[in-house]
Amino acid sequence: MDAELGSNPSYVWRSLLQTRDLIWEGSIWQVGDGEQIGIESHKWLPRPPCFRPGVDKSLKVSSLLNATTRQWDRAKIQSLFHDSTKSDIFHLKLGPPGSRDKLCWNENKSKTFSVKTAYQIAVKLLNPPSGEHSNARQDVRMWKTFWSLNTPPKVRNFLWRASSDILPTRVNLLRRKIQVDPRCTLCGQHDETTTHILWDCPYARNVWALVRGKLQKSRSGVLSFYELAQMMMTRLTTSELETWAMVSWSIWNARNKFHFEQVQTPPCVIFKGASSFLEEYKRLTGAFSNR
Repeated sequence: MDAELGSNPSYVWRSLLQTRDLIWEGSIWQVGDGEQIGIESHKWLPRPPCFRPGVDKSLKVSSLLNATTRQWDRAKIQSLFHDSTKSDIFHLKLGPPGSRDKLCWNENKSKTFSVKTAYQIAVKLLNPPSGEHSNARQDVRMWKTFWSLNTPPKVRNFLWRASSDILPTRVNLLRRKIQVDPRCTLCGQHDETTTHILWDCPYARNVWALVRGKLQKSRSGVLSFYELAQMMMTRLTTSELETWAMVSWSIWNARNKFHFEQVQTPPCVIFKGASSFLEEYKRLTGAFSNR
């Protein structure tokens, strides 16, 4: 579940990684021997645990079990957790003796995955109740605009993942408890957020400087790529949006090439490649639609 995209991923592998957030959201660990479950890094309780000061949060759940009886070590649990979490732990049903930890679907009584419950989680992730995306109508309009762009499906898919902030940037990997240096892969100067790597990084700015029109002059001043996407949708024509999506996707690919192969693609090559790919795609789709 902590795997990265890799240097030459297939469409299937990209799609699998894309659903990882959804799987994490709907799943929970069922405790067997506790060897695979971190007390903080994995979801095994109905709500996040509350620790007492000084607790080693790298412990495994196995350390909370009595070595002889394989039942909860109540004294140790009382020393590590506050009352609300102690109650949650003591109400957990342990697996039979000798069983291994198991990742279960937590959105229905049967504990088995269903498309219906997965869809409900996807809707919740894309439309949180408050905060990030407060204007639902604006959200729907933006997604419809992006999905209607005349770009390869994988580019539209990428734009959705970037706007949802689920790309495996270094900052996002840290949020997933993967220990990496948060600084940008390319410039090493700032934390590698989605907005930074695709827009604000000096390397990315050198690419955008080659694009004509509004894109060349645009500066964001925004915190999230979602906000940047909203801004672009209001400022750019459909053709300019398609260029923005294609170049953003190409910058991300160049970032991955540098990360995995230590090969830095010149900005002019990124821009020319993105322009040629988009032009060829439109030519081919136009030819097929005219048949």
